[in-house]
Amino acid sequence: MPVLPAERATALCEAVFTRLGLSATEVADCTRAIMFATLRGLDSHGIVSILPGIASSVKRGQTQPHANIITINEAAVTAAYKGNSAAGPVIGSHAMRAAIARAKEHGVGVVTAINCAHFGAASAYAAMALDDGMFGLVMCNAAAHVAPFGGAGSLHGTNPIAYAAPGTDMPIVLDIATSIVASGQLMKAVRRDQTIPLGWAVDADGKATTDPAAGLKGSILPFGGHKGYGIGILVDLLTGALAGSTLGLGVQQSNPDPDVGGQAFFFLAINPTFFSGPGVFPERVDQLISDARSIKPAEGFAEVLLPGELEWREEQKRKKEGIPLYDGDWAALLANLVASDLPREFVEQYAPDA
Repeated sequence: MPVLPAERATALCEAVFTRLGLSATEVADCTRAIMFATLRGLDSHGIVSILPGIASSVKRGQTQPHANIITINEAAVTAAYKGNSAAGPVIGSHAMRAAIARAKEHGVGVVTAINCAHFGAASAYAAMALDDGMFGLVMCNAAAHVAPFGGAGSLHGTNPIAYAAPGTDMPIVLDIATSIVASGQLMKAVRRDQTIPLGWAVDADGKATTDPAAGLKGSILPFGGHKGYGIGILVDLLTGALAGSTLGLGVQQSNPDPDVGGQAFFFLAINPTFFSGPGVFPERVDQLISDARSIKPAEGFAEVLLPGELEWREEQKRKKEGIPLYDGDWAALLANLVASDLPREFVEQYAPDA
C-alpha cells in the first residue's frame, strides 16, 4: 500500500494552497485542519477529500483567496461572522480563535458563523481549545441529507458535533455525525467500490440499501433512531437558528451565492480555571480516563477506550510511519487536483512511497 509521509502531506497542502493564491494565514489554517483529520485517520475529512475540494472551489470561484470575513457583531463573550467566500477552515479557525480569546478573558466564548464553506472535521476546531487548557465544542449544520426518525426523505444534514477536553497526557475528543455515518464515508465507499452496511442509508424511494451511490441519492439515517434525530435538531438550533441563518431544508450548501449559500457553524470555548481553578479540570479528565481504563472489558473487547483514543493512537502512528493511501486514493487525489488546473508534475513531486 502506498504511504505518504506526514511531512510530505503537509508540504503538499501548503504548496497547493500557496499556488492557489491563499494568504499565509489561510494556507496555515487550511493545512492544519486537513492534517489534523488526516493524521487521526479521519480520512473522509482529510487530504484525499478536503484538499481537492477546496482547490475545486477556488477554481469555480466559490472560494476566494484573501476573502474578507464579515463581522456581523462582536461583544465581550459573543461574536457572529459571515464567511463571505472564505475557505471553510479559514472561517472555522477565525471563529474558534475568537471564542478562545473571549474565554481567556471572561471564562466563556460563544461564536456563530453563517454562509460558510465546508470546514472538514469539526474536531479540528474543538481541539484548538486544548492548547490553552480549555474545553471546546463545535457544531455545524449542512444540506439536508439525513432522514428524520420515521421519515423516508431528508430533513437536515449530517450535522456533526465535536468536543475536546484537555487531559495531562491525552485529551478526550469526540467527533461524530448525528447521522449513523458521515456522508464522506459513503463517498469513500463509492471511490473504493465497496458496499455499505444495511441500516446506514435508504435509497430515493426510502428503501434500505447497501449501495453507497444509492444512499447518496437517497437519505442517510440518524444514529440511534430518535436519539440521533433529536441531537441533529439540536445542531440546527444552535447553528442556523441561533445565528438567524438557514437550517433544515433551507440549507443551500452548494449555492455559490455568498449571501445565500453555505452552512452555519457554532463554536464554544470554556475556560475551566474560571470554574474550578488552575489545573483542576485536566486532573478530573485524567481521573475519568483512569476510571474508564479500570473497567473490565466486555466479551469480545480487549480494552475500554475513551472517545478519540483510537484516533489519538493513530495520530502517533501516522506521524512516525506515514499516511496509508488505500486503493485509488492517490489516483483520485491526483486526478482531482489536476482537474483544478494544478499541473500533474507539480502534484506528482509529492507522490507517496510505494
